[in-house]
Amino acid sequence: MILAIDIGNTNIVIGCCADGQVIFRERVSTNPTATVLEYAAMLKMAFDMNRADITAVDGAILSSVVPAVTLTMRCLLYTSDAAD
Repeated sequence: MILAIDIGNTNIVIGCCADGQVIFRERVSTNPTATVLEYAAMLKMAFDMNRADITAVDGAILSSVVPAVTLTMRCLLYTSDAAD
């Protein structure tokens, strides 16, 4: 499953797809001062609410126009990958 994150100035759109199908898509507010933990909680909640298995993610696509949030998300994604 691929996780896609599109970080905009106002919203972050996250979604997952597998086997050519969109598993879920959610929109949350962009917060440049949010921590890695806050974004991790948001991501976990999105997976839980959509009954998607976060451990099935084997890749991620990240696009962003907000450098501060880009760094935070990269830390989140790399930390998550290192934990496996």
